[in-house]
Amino acid sequence: MADLVAAGFAGRPKTRHGRGMFVVLGIVFTFLVCEGIFHFVLAPNMRIENIIIDNDAPLRREELLSAAGLQGGRHYYFRLDVEAVRTRLEALPSVKSAWVRKVFPASLRIVTRSRQPVAVAFAETPSGTVPLAFDEDGVVFLTGRDVPETGLPVLSGIRFEDFRAGVRLPEMLRPFLACLMKLEKSSPVLLSAFSEMRIVRKGNGQFEFVLYPLYHRVPVRMEGELDAQRCKTVLIVLDALEKEGMLGRVEEIDFRTEDMVYRFKEG
Repeated sequence: MADLVAAGFAGRPKTRHGRGMFVVLGIVFTFLVCEGIFHFVLAPNMRIENIIIDNDAPLRREELLSAAGLQGGRHYYFRLDVEAVRTRLEALPSVKSAWVRKVFPASLRIVTRSRQPVAVAFAETPSGTVPLAFDEDGVVFLTGRDVPETGLPVLSGIRFEDFRAGVRLPEMLRPFLACLMKLEKSSPVLLSAFSEMRIVRKGNGQFEFVLYPLYHRVPVRMEGELDAQRCKTVLIVLDALEKEGMLGRVEEIDFRTEDMVYRFKEG
């Protein structure tokens, strides 16, 4: 009797263990079946039903969707390539950056940031002179009537052989344009004191620039970085020359060296 009881008691854990294994296998099987249904039946047919757009560029929703390749047709959640959408959006001249993310289960969120004009220029075309605006990266993104009248400085001395939106200014001008953007943000009043800035090429990728003050008809030749302190110095010198009655005799002021050079008119 003792042997039978011992044998029966020893067999019970094995039965419970076997039942537990069947339960675990059942759960795993159910999970695999559900996952298979999701991936092979549900997921391929999940469509994007809502597109959320946060856009500060001068583009209508329809234009943005068309450029992104999202206008019309069906767009499936797991098939949509968000990087391809972002690349297409950033190819637009007016878009500086784009952010595209899927929002489960059926939404797409798009955020675009537009380029900000730092200066304007003029291009000669067969139909006449056309204004254009570009940002600190030197990308032309506004042309013709789209160029705002905001009192931005005019950048001259640049030739546009291939005039169209999306054209980039020479790479050597990017540090100068970055200075203009910094001035626009920190000292817009100082920047507005100059109506025109002419680029003068020196060769070997070097250039200097000539500033044309708005209220003093004496150009100022400079090179290197243009910051608020140098702009203040230029304006102080011009005011001092005007008070001394010398400004009418000065043809140009050269600020390229530590010692300012005054070039006087002949006679």
